[in-house]
Amino acid sequence: MSLRGRYEDVSTLLYMVPFVYGLIYGLALWVQNGVSLVLPTSVYLTVTRDPIFFVVGSLAVMLGVIIEVNGTEPGARPAKLVSLGGTLQSMAVAALVLALIFALYANGFTDLTGTATDFIIGRYGIVFPVMLVVLSYLLSAQFRVEAIGSRKVLAVIALLLVPASLYEVGKRQTALGLGIAFFLLLLGLALYLIPGKKPSPPKQE
Repeated sequence: MSLRGRYEDVSTLLYMVPFVYGLIYGLALWVQNGVSLVLPTSVYLTVTRDPIFFVVGSLAVMLGVIIEVNGTEPGARPAKLVSLGGTLQSMAVAALVLALIFALYANGFTDLTGTATDFIIGRYGIVFPVMLVVLSYLLSAQFRVEAIGSRKVLAVIALLLVPASLYEVGKRQTALGLGIAFFLLLLGLALYLIPGKKPSPPKQE
């Protein structure tokens, strides 16, 4: 196996760390609490609110990026950075969807209010994907001043405001803080996931 292939294998393993770590951590807590048919809410919130889990996952991803970039020939690095930006955005979507699925599972797939509340309170389930998206823009050099008004940048801003509204407004009025956070979450997801209209080609005279 070539040295470049080894770099890519190592980076791939590092990208899997936050997902595997979260799964093993959650299963360990679940066993300690007693295995039940429905995932306990306490297990979900413990994992998604653990700063060590967030730091370990974030550092693993960043280290994977560094290893993969360093293992690429200098002339091919610009294209590699763009490719890594797409990879990180896919990871962000996967992390967000998985966090939402586990929040639904912790609420029996029926309590949508409880699901939304746990999803927002479990702050790293939102902050980690947003961090990946921001990192992807920095890597692919698309986070320029002229792009501030783009849909994806506005989506990132909306998602970054979710924890702020939850903890700042929620300290004073819990219901209002949850309401604003939930609205910003839906807005951010809609802006990020729903494709915008493609510009129409200029008419030929």
